[in-house]
Amino acid sequence: MQYQYVVSAHKASSVLASVSGAFTLPEATDLVLAKNNRIEVHTLTAATGQLRQVGDWALNGKISTLHFFHPSDRLTGCILVTSEKFQFAVLSWDAEEQRVVTESTGEFTEVTGRPTTETKIVAVDPLNRVIAVYAYQGIVHLLPMDSAEDPESAWRKILRLRGRKRLGSHQQSQGSLSIGSLATSNADTEKWPYLVRAPMADGLIVPSYLQTAVSNSHGRDKGKEVAHAERSSNIYPIMARYIHELKVVDIQFLHGEADELPALAVLYEDANMQRQVHVYRLGDTQGELQPISEWTSLSLEASAAKLIALPGGNVLVAGDESLSVIGPDRQPLGMSKRASAVTAWTWIDTDSYERLLLADEEGELSLVVLQYADSKGQQQVQDLFVERLGNTAVASSLTYLDAGCVYVGSHCGDQMLVRLHTQPLPRSVVEGANRRALHMWDETAESAKILAFPLGDADNVESQTQPNTFVETLELHENLAPLVDMCVVGIGESNNRTADTMTTESEAHEESGSASGGVEDCRSAGTQPGGNYGSVVSCSGMHNTPGLRVVRNGIGIEQLFSVDISGLLGLWSLTVAQPASCDSRAMDIDTDDARLVLLVLSLVDRTLLLGWREPSGEQVDVAEVALSGWRLGEPTLAAGLASGRRHVVQATSSAIVLIDSVGWTVQAEWVPGEIGLSAISAVSVSGDQVAAAIDGRTIVYLEVRQGALACVGHRQLDNVVSCIDVHSWHGVAGPATHVAVGMWSVNDVCLLALPDLVTAAPALSLRMPQGLALSASAIGLASTGQDSLPRSVLMCTLGNTPYLLAGLGDGRLHQFALSVDADGVSVREHKSIALGSGPLGLTPFVNHGSLNVFASSDHSAVLFADKHQTAHSDARISGSSSSRISKLMYANVDVLGIKRMAPIDSLGLPMSMCLAVGSQMWIGLADPVQRLHIRSFALPRWATPHRIAHSSTQGVYAVATIHSLDTGGSLTSTARESAVWERFALIERNVQHQAISSKSLYNMIAATPPAEVGRFTIMDSQGMDVLASALLLTYEMPESLCAASLRCLQRPIPNADATAEAQEAPASLANSSHSGNLGENDSMAQMLSGVFVLGTSIVPPGEDDARSGRIIICAWDATQRHMRIMCTFEVVGAVYALVPFRGMLLAAANGQLMLLGWQRRAVGAKANYTTKVCDSVMFMEDPDYELVLLCSQQTQITALSISVSGDYIIVGDIMSSASLYRYEEYVIPASSGNRGSLQQSGSEAALAGQIRHRLVPVARDYSGVWTTAVASVPPPLAQNTARLYPNVIDAETGFLARQNATSYERAFRGALQERFVVADAYNNIIRMARAEDRAAGDGSGVDSERLYVEGRWHLGDMVNVVRQGSLVMDIPDPEFPGFVRPVLVYGTLHGAIGVIASVEDGRLGRVLDRLQINMAHLIPTPGLWDYGQWRGYSSDQRTSQAFGFLDGDLIEQFLDLSPETQQLVFSGGSTLLPSEAVAEAEHQMKSEFWASFSRVEAEGDVAVFSQMAVSDIGQREDVSLDYV
Repeated sequence: MQYQYVVSAHKASSVLASVSGAFTLPEATDLVLAKNNRIEVHTLTAATGQLRQVGDWALNGKISTLHFFHPSDRLTGCILVTSEKFQFAVLSWDAEEQRVVTESTGEFTEVTGRPTTETKIVAVDPLNRVIAVYAYQGIVHLLPMDSAEDPESAWRKILRLRGRKRLGSHQQSQGSLSIGSLATSNADTEKWPYLVRAPMADGLIVPSYLQTAVSNSHGRDKGKEVAHAERSSNIYPIMARYIHELKVVDIQFLHGEADELPALAVLYEDANMQRQVHVYRLGDTQGELQPISEWTSLSLEASAAKLIALPGGNVLVAGDESLSVIGPDRQPLGMSKRASAVTAWTWIDTDSYERLLLADEEGELSLVVLQYADSKGQQQVQDLFVERLGNTAVASSLTYLDAGCVYVGSHCGDQMLVRLHTQPLPRSVVEGANRRALHMWDETAESAKILAFPLGDADNVESQTQPNTFVETLELHENLAPLVDMCVVGIGESNNRTADTMTTESEAHEESGSASGGVEDCRSAGTQPGGNYGSVVSCSGMHNTPGLRVVRNGIGIEQLFSVDISGLLGLWSLTVAQPASCDSRAMDIDTDDARLVLLVLSLVDRTLLLGWREPSGEQVDVAEVALSGWRLGEPTLAAGLASGRRHVVQATSSAIVLIDSVGWTVQAEWVPGEIGLSAISAVSVSGDQVAAAIDGRTIVYLEVRQGALACVGHRQLDNVVSCIDVHSWHGVAGPATHVAVGMWSVNDVCLLALPDLVTAAPALSLRMPQGLALSASAIGLASTGQDSLPRSVLMCTLGNTPYLLAGLGDGRLHQFALSVDADGVSVREHKSIALGSGPLGLTPFVNHGSLNVFASSDHSAVLFADKHQTAHSDARISGSSSSRISKLMYANVDVLGIKRMAPIDSLGLPMSMCLAVGSQMWIGLADPVQRLHIRSFALPRWATPHRIAHSSTQGVYAVATIHSLDTGGSLTSTARESAVWERFALIERNVQHQAISSKSLYNMIAATPPAEVGRFTIMDSQGMDVLASALLLTYEMPESLCAASLRCLQRPIPNADATAEAQEAPASLANSSHSGNLGENDSMAQMLSGVFVLGTSIVPPGEDDARSGRIIICAWDATQRHMRIMCTFEVVGAVYALVPFRGMLLAAANGQLMLLGWQRRAVGAKANYTTKVCDSVMFMEDPDYELVLLCSQQTQITALSISVSGDYIIVGDIMSSASLYRYEEYVIPASSGNRGSLQQSGSEAALAGQIRHRLVPVARDYSGVWTTAVASVPPPLAQNTARLYPNVIDAETGFLARQNATSYERAFRGALQERFVVADAYNNIIRMARAEDRAAGDGSGVDSERLYVEGRWHLGDMVNVVRQGSLVMDIPDPEFPGFVRPVLVYGTLHGAIGVIASVEDGRLGRVLDRLQINMAHLIPTPGLWDYGQWRGYSSDQRTSQAFGFLDGDLIEQFLDLSPETQQLVFSGGSTLLPSEAVAEAEHQMKSEFWASFSRVEAEGDVAVFSQMAVSDIGQREDVSLDYV
């Protein structure tokens, strides 16, 4: 069975809710954020205006609301969290344990209730007496709290009058707190809550399904230290109360006195679509909701959406255009405001309630000031004012912290921490703080017809925020939401096109499915190192903060300086103290400077010195340096510092020189002639130790002693030395104890002990023995030829393990984990991995405090130790067989073709490095290792990015945007004038759009101006600079986009005209690439490469659906520097998806799946239509070829996405799940000539023998699934196929019905052909598969026309796009086949980027499945919500248990556990739980699980065995903890 491993590469970044208060400490100002299913806690430092993250925790549920309340009898406050699956939890903070504590938890489900269509609404009583939740239409759930100080309060009296025994929570860390729990839908019949799961010994919890069994057996197993949930006396049950209002907009508790019962205000919309407010007061017996007669029903603004409680029992109602204050026995007070919907609000002062912040949907932040006056003994609002403060991102939540600091959480843009000022900010401060730009369009320019907007890095965009702003931006936190589309760009394709090793045009592959609604053929992806992995470019943001985000994994290198240097053989960086004299012609170096940074460049015939002084100020000036003492007339083999930076060692082929760094004089010199030899071939310098190979076979060991070079020893070897290393396993803590020597001929690495150069262990053979059966005398490399010989060796300690690394000439790296002690050196582990295809160089360096190794090659990488194993390992340098080996991790580098690397120790350029890239020398800054780096590029305000694609052959991006005209952000108000629309009409005449005449179009525009316009833009891939941009037609919006290479097809012609047609050669497409053999049926082998294909929809005014659409082919002409629109093809309906397919094009237009081809025109139908739209855009119709429809196939309702795997095409429908089609080519048969047969027509007979295309329906899923994206899953590697299909049925319990076993084996053991992933609108992921083709009635029970479900899983976030590729290196190795292969990358609505990997080992998949169930049941999470309910499949039609998927986010938390807890989880808590109870409960669960499938949809759901109960993994799967 093949599992799918789903893990988040970038967590959801959209803020759903935020609250502030004293959560961690009584005096702290804490900010709590809700991001999808995660809680983040930050603490504000008011003096500096910075947020410090305390921690973040994942909950087993998607958070819908978040509220902070502070009980009067507690020092710190609590958080009320509710989920989308009708769960709630109250969380607090344990300062001693530094962890989140679950005070109470439960559900408020209604069996017969109808959930609200909008989000859940929660209100908390200001006196912390009750919580109201509106989640079902017409039902309000009340959660009583018992924290009032006055024991005789009216609320406490209600609780006593109810006459029920109270239930309690087991957690009362800071006083008594009680929150209600579950109730039934019957308001008069209440049942007691679910028990809170209590921690048992060692931090584990009792699984919910075992609580009864454990409790029953607790008396029998008195020796077990098992704690279980017990009833106490502090929790009240939930009360479900009915109200008359069905369409509730907002609810809010009113302010009142402590002796008054809580009053709840309800803002609702009645049947006449009028907004009104009703107020209910809780009754005095059973908490009934009773309407208050003093409140009259007042009609409010139709757009009223927010209720804000005010002192005196009044409320402030906020609408789109006005603010109104209403209350009992008073006249409404209102005022108009700027017309815009209010999205969030927060009080600045909660003691006086005089200042209120409002944020609207256009990003305006406003201050509402309320003036109070005493009326009848109460404070009543007499007047209110509104003041505009400034612009922010469109806020989804607004939270005031302290000292004028406000947190702006957003779903549409970056999260912001801003500070409010009482005076307008100076222009310089605004430009420096606000990094977003407002790009206004130039209506007077000649390019107003096709306006190109400027783009750039968000850090460098000039802010044009309006003057008189009071908002200063303190911090910006990147947000990828809403992630609408993305493309996966192969490493080096976007920012390294100047490298010598750049992929050639013939080898480059257009980005599969980029912004096309699907994924192209997945069978060949990821088969080469440096394939389709690297970075993700996403369309993120909307409204006033749209932009593009470049997300990169691993090591990013920012180029600071480069110079062309040919013949660069090696480089070193030296930082010396107190430089003295130098050549003034090259560089003026003063003797008083503290440091001199030298770059030693070894060329073919000389040595070049570059350097700069430090401290250097704001600018570093790199110049050539001429220093005495250096041998600059010959290449340098090695260079290093000695004697604590007082000396420099330079090694050339003729001598090793010791140079004084103060006077730059030669202090000592050693030549090979001293031992009767001639030339130095290889050298390694490490501090005061120097090891050299002389004449290829003799090893010499030198030491720097008191300003001299002392030859300590030398030894002759039997083989020629290829590389040498003398670094220490102890780092700077001690000198090296061994010398590592690589051999040319025998593929060995020798370890020689210092100082006598005796063999520490026999030669470490670099050949890989079978089964890693390494002898003590050999560490070996597999010999496959001259290129596989060792080119570099390195001794270092990564983590807690000493390693010997050997890099070969073919890009393969061998890593040896060693044990070094007094008895010698022994090999503990030997692994090999292919990092690239060129020679591999190894250089140690320190990256952000950790020792890493830079492996330079055509595809470079950085090696580092796994931080999880390093933190929990007790391994020492001396090592032992029982200690853990620090696992090595690899992070790809985003620059191709790095030949050499040298770290730079510089004060002015910290964390910088010198690189030899092709024929250039770079100085660059390195990012931290193994993390996602996000770079933002701002788009114009209100220009929402909708689709993006990347062309690797042209090195450009194509971006389709939708510009809003209603807000006045992207277009000025003058854009509504008729002259502007006349320009739009002119463009439409230019592109010959015949659907609407220009006159009628002008009249239509004048009557109904469009609210949005579409735009298509070509951008440079290096700096995101706009190269060309074009507006689409009026009422035309972009829907899909892809990069493609189209095959030039020959037109089907009658046989009689074939000769004449073939004689006419088509004209070459100017500035296009036509090359390649396209097949036997094409007389002309041509290809239209590097083009972009855009699909659009046209919706005229007054219509809901697209009447028509277009497919537009355009290309970027790098020579002429303009965009060429080459072809337009009109279709019926909207073109929702485009995918390149076998040199043709697949398109989904409404309910049609179409196959289009770039086909030669008929004889005499030459087109030569050319017009200049503007300077950067040309409409140039191709004279010889056109886009034609080859065939089509009707789909179900509306096809939204397409994916391709081989000849199979998977189509995702908006409502009807997925369908599978097969592409076929067939030959038109000739007439048989039989008298009784139908005779062919003349045209059909003439076309006999021609090849035609068709799309054949194969299978479909018959369940109703609202799909959002589909993607093909690549087939497993050949060597892993046999591992996928062991017997996955639980042999011990065997609950699968035996009569279905035969069908199961035939259908799923090895017959599955095509697999793909489907994402739906209910935040689920489904994996489907096609069964093998079978003849009808073969008795197998397999329906070949049906797609079988192999897995269902709830992700918790809507997937908008799935692309082929990976963010990490996919390095296949025949010696170590990849059992877990990342194959897909997905993006979600809330800004998450995740990876879907295939687990191509059945046993490993089952082990991880059991591990995730053990983790879910035994490891407590905040809220203590049920994991099975969280990950279970859920839609409007069904709910079922999750199976077939592995939760990578949960499984990887196993690495953060202590070794003791890991062992407990691995064993299923067998040492803590009664074994009899566990076995009995597991047996019962599995019986119910398998029995349920007899009532589901045949054996399709039984394709996998899903674990559901805690188990001892080692016993069940016969594996050890080290295996995990």
